[in-house]
Amino acid sequence: MDAPRKTPPLCRLSAAQIVAGVAAGEFSVTEVIDQYAARIEAVNPQINALVYPLLDAARETAQAYDAAGRPSEPGLLHGAPFTVKECFYVQGAPATIGLTNQLTLSPQDGPHVQRMRAAGAIPLGVTNVPQLMILHETDNPVYGRTNNPWNLEHGVGGSSGGEAAIIAAGASPLGLGSDLGGSIRLPAHFCGVHGIKPTNRRLARTGAFDNLRGMQGLEYQTGPLASHVEDLELALRVLASAEHGWRHGDVGPIPMTPSRDVDLSQLRIGYWEYDGYFQAAPAIRRVVRESIAALKESGAQLIELRPPNISKALQHYFAIISADGGADFRNLLTGSKKDAEVARIVRLAQTPRWIRPLMAALLRMRGERKLADLFVAAGPRSATSLWQATAGAIDFVDEVQHTWDDERIDAVITPPHALPAFLHGMAVELIPSASYSLLFNLLGVPCGTVACSRVGEDELSDRTVLSDPVERSAQQVELASAGMPVGLQVAGRPWREDQVLAIMGKIESYFRQRDDYPDVTRLPI
Repeated sequence: MDAPRKTPPLCRLSAAQIVAGVAAGEFSVTEVIDQYAARIEAVNPQINALVYPLLDAARETAQAYDAAGRPSEPGLLHGAPFTVKECFYVQGAPATIGLTNQLTLSPQDGPHVQRMRAAGAIPLGVTNVPQLMILHETDNPVYGRTNNPWNLEHGVGGSSGGEAAIIAAGASPLGLGSDLGGSIRLPAHFCGVHGIKPTNRRLARTGAFDNLRGMQGLEYQTGPLASHVEDLELALRVLASAEHGWRHGDVGPIPMTPSRDVDLSQLRIGYWEYDGYFQAAPAIRRVVRESIAALKESGAQLIELRPPNISKALQHYFAIISADGGADFRNLLTGSKKDAEVARIVRLAQTPRWIRPLMAALLRMRGERKLADLFVAAGPRSATSLWQATAGAIDFVDEVQHTWDDERIDAVITPPHALPAFLHGMAVELIPSASYSLLFNLLGVPCGTVACSRVGEDELSDRTVLSDPVERSAQQVELASAGMPVGLQVAGRPWREDQVLAIMGKIESYFRQRDDYPDVTRLPI
């Protein structure tokens, strides 16, 4: 990545540090915005992450804050800049989700952006997404492709890919994303930042351009991404604040409690480094082992768990998410230019159920067993079949929760994904490698990714079973992954974001002091 040789100093701070510095008079809000604007202008042409800047408006807000002086009751994020995933409504910016027929500017902010502004945060602009937000590759006909700050030949994941990339590049400290299938956690892992998906329905599911409209069996959640774990908690406090009112009954029954009150020595933490379905890359497995050691030093009890039946979990997930046969996607795409890979997936989604076993048999003959199984599970369903699939998923979730009850498990740590960031153009064929994250969307529990390390030259790949083309593609990614970021996934019990964040904070503090910690701003760029 060819960028300035020095990251502006304020762009190395957390949002919490920026708020504290502004309050102490160490620097002005205008200085903060000016340094972030300079960083965006320097790095964004190469990574294409911030796709609709709002820098002039940000400067005006900053100048108004400075002219008014410190408020008597400043918001939790007073003076801190943030960025927003392009699906959210931000006044004066588009929310297209990559559709060329949706270029109208939003007349007002959605509720989550309103809450951030009310807390004193200043939006810098909106960030890129995959078309329809259905791929783990951020590319669309409206804005084009986003590149990974660590290596431009690699993608950033999706669908909050632009958000993760702009934060990783040191051009935003904090951002809003959303997660239905790893869409916060995978980009965070691929780009070397932190992100959290709260418990399902912790936050109101409004104020964004939705896809899969009407689907309730699986639910997306708004959540923050950040360069520091402490900022995830700060943002959640703002987003979950009750005084702004809840919509559509999306009220968490248990209030957010501070992670500082969590005693790690009292936690029983389960773990697995292989989910029995898709082997994780060596560096990712290493991070799990090193995290286990760090948590044991804090007094936590670590218990190796047998993973749930991941193949069954994925069948439940894809049965529900594809039950309309792609009808909503087709409706949204009407009149829009189509991304080629998105168009291919939408065409496949229409395939009638009766012919799927035959097509899956052909895939298996080619060695593509994982894709064949998912293809059979997916596809259009009757209402009766959807209800049956949903009931099966509920039973599966109950079974997993009972297992955690029996083992007295408070939280679980796993790989966030089987692989480091993909090379561009490989997201569709590597869908099965997202097994580690999709499980926790099905469970609906709070789940975050914490940035940990980078792939070493001596740990690229040890994949030996290569009969399946998906495995061969996985090896190709691994062999090209030297220096790429890798993270850890932390999941907890429903409504216990405090425990998830406490574990993430401990892991961050352990790895951040090391030379292999994935912080782009440390590099001479």
